[in-house]
Amino acid sequence: MDKPNRKSIQADANGILRSKPLPRTPGTRIQLKEKIADSGIQEWEKRIQDPSEIIVLDLFCGAGGMSLGFEEAGFFVAAGIDKDPSSIMTHGYNFLSKSVERNLSEIEDPKQLLQELNIPRVDVIIGGPPCQGFSRVGRGKLRSVALEDYYNSVINELYREFIRFVEKLEPLAFVMENVPDMATFNDGDLLRKIEETFQGQLGYTTDHKILNASDFGVPQHRKRLFVQGNQLGMPVVWPIKKDPELHPPVSVVEAIGDLPKCDPPCTEEEQTYNCDDPTKYQESMRENMPEYQENLVFDHIIRAVRDDDKVIFSLMNEGDRYCDIPEEFRRYRSDIFKDKYWKLYWDRPSWTITAHIRKDTYRYIHPDADQGRMLSIREFARLQSFPDHFRFCGAPTRRMQQIGNAVPPLLAKCIALKLRELLKSKRNSSDEL
Repeated sequence: MDKPNRKSIQADANGILRSKPLPRTPGTRIQLKEKIADSGIQEWEKRIQDPSEIIVLDLFCGAGGMSLGFEEAGFFVAAGIDKDPSSIMTHGYNFLSKSVERNLSEIEDPKQLLQELNIPRVDVIIGGPPCQGFSRVGRGKLRSVALEDYYNSVINELYREFIRFVEKLEPLAFVMENVPDMATFNDGDLLRKIEETFQGQLGYTTDHKILNASDFGVPQHRKRLFVQGNQLGMPVVWPIKKDPELHPPVSVVEAIGDLPKCDPPCTEEEQTYNCDDPTKYQESMRENMPEYQENLVFDHIIRAVRDDDKVIFSLMNEGDRYCDIPEEFRRYRSDIFKDKYWKLYWDRPSWTITAHIRKDTYRYIHPDADQGRMLSIREFARLQSFPDHFRFCGAPTRRMQQIGNAVPPLLAKCIALKLRELLKSKRNSSDEL
């Protein structure tokens, strides 16, 4: 690690040690070609007409965390829809899919959309509608008149678009993801009404479950709510979490310890990868790298670090937060920003990665004392279980936002495998889905 320039750190009028703010350095905007382009469309058309394929439509697809999980479980993700152009470019590059930049609320007729995309049927709809409204602020407090407008804004959020697409397209099954607080919003009334709509009005057998990604091999404690349903007349089947004694949770070091050491800032989009003794998880992250890229790693770029922060990071132990650093370095209020800074543990899974990393990454300080920095984009992707061959498009902040918003692909795969078993059992019993 580069030694901090202590001469640049001076005390302000309140005795707080500060260094000069860092200059803004815009990163590279990555643009990649969609996989379906040119000859790829021929393969897509072949698969879309194959009766043995289980065709998936991913709504609010983002970068494609759920798409990747379902693809790896043997589904064909024929299309993904999202209004964010960077996310759609990411999705289009990584999947043989018609990745469509559209606002779902502006699509009047879902069936017409399928006709435009030449998709004859949709067997499964998946997606994670934006969830900003389901915060803990509203839980159990919605009886007051003062919060009536807030409640109305929440109940009209985009999860309704997901229900509308299921209603119009009538897939055999669906999987909807959201934050756990959706399950307790307004004392659980909202989730009950959603399931009642799927069951009573649309004829689906449904169930919901909160799953922690770390129970399924993802090196991150990340709880998410999943609502699942099918029209097969069969109960929903959920994946069984791994036995922690036989399969201990994957730690941060097992996930990212093989990536190149870097001093901040690091703006090299393409770096050399070299590891002689990878962990099982690291090996899985390197699988399917194209032969001409097998010695490369992408997106391992790191934000610059202020000199005072370099000193702070060197003083922090694993697990330390902002409230643990010396008061002379606290330039924010300790009572409000207790975990403004937070140093990861090497030997434990990460805490939840959020889309806030697009703004700053101080809650994810690298546990290696020799590196004195926050995590890189690729390290965040690893902790979300995106493999190294999965590339992200857009500016660095957009790539971080995509990663923070994503469903961990490995968790999605576990859900998808169980759903595939269910669909295949129905196909075997009736010779068709």
